[in-house]
Amino acid sequence: MSYFFVVFLTIYGLFNVYFGWLFASIFKNSYINSVIFIILIYMTFSLFIIRKIEEFETQIASFLAHISFYWMGFLILFVFFSLVIFLFGLIYKPFSVKQINFAFASILSLAFLCFGYINAQKLNIRTIVIKSTKIQKPIRIVFFSDLHAGLMINNKYVNKVSKTINNLKPDIVIAGGDVIDSSIDGIEHNLEPLKTIEAPMRKFAVLGNHEFYRGVDRCQTQLEKVGFFLLRNKCIKINNFLSIAGIDDETITDKENSDILNNCDKKTFIIFVKHRPLIKEKDFNLFDLALCGHTHAGQMFPFTLITKAFYRNRDFGYFKINGSHLIVSSGAGTWGPPFRIFSKSEIVVINISS
Repeated sequence: MSYFFVVFLTIYGLFNVYFGWLFASIFKNSYINSVIFIILIYMTFSLFIIRKIEEFETQIASFLAHISFYWMGFLILFVFFSLVIFLFGLIYKPFSVKQINFAFASILSLAFLCFGYINAQKLNIRTIVIKSTKIQKPIRIVFFSDLHAGLMINNKYVNKVSKTINNLKPDIVIAGGDVIDSSIDGIEHNLEPLKTIEAPMRKFAVLGNHEFYRGVDRCQTQLEKVGFFLLRNKCIKINNFLSIAGIDDETITDKENSDILNNCDKKTFIIFVKHRPLIKEKDFNLFDLALCGHTHAGQMFPFTLITKAFYRNRDFGYFKINGSHLIVSSGAGTWGPPFRIFSKSEIVVINISS
């Protein structure tokens, strides 16, 4: 985890340095540039500062988080567009002028952010139909992941997700990790709407990396309070033809998928819930359906390209592998910048029948 944060801090810091350098080379006012410099230093380390503040004052932390994550979204797009414009300027000289680069990069970034914010608020429903001879009667499963309830995702949006799930009339509801994003103390009310979700055959959840960051025991307690049964490295038999297995995120456990799946009744239809879509090819023979999240399908461009490359085109979608089914969701919420550019927020409905 520390390695990830070092890499993140380095890259994000360089992005802020680039913006500051470009700004200072255009607006040659020492006072303004000094103020911008101080602000950019804060922005670079703001996520770590906010994490400390939220331990004792969640309202201030939420306000600062909104500023920091909106800036992060803008900065990522700004650097991308600025570099593209710079390369274009090598061919068409007027675009090599810094003022033009700054203006066009800023306008494009703001336009994409407006689109991305509106797009992120839309909760899409994806429906998948699966047939299996193991199923004795039709089962409807509603799967969601990566809600990230906390400083950025409030109870209003969580309530929207909960109502949408109830309207789908599920038999089983499954949460695929990262339901909680922030230190939950003081903002438990943001999770409360999840208590209203009704599922005759229970609500299940696994833990993701963000539950690890925020404290496994506290997150488990809060998820259980709103009615979820935690599948912590176990497989349980729901009825005579259906089993469900779940594994903690790799930040929490070093267990292998097979350690859990080998405990399932092979005669039943086995659902395997795992936060990250990292499953060895040989393990696909151990389950019938795997449900994963984590990737957000990149959430916002250009990360949509990065996740696709890292997960070898399995960062989002429905796949059939070795006779088994794999569903990777883009997530119901957003992490950090509340924008979705070339991805979408979603809930997945899986209708399984014989």
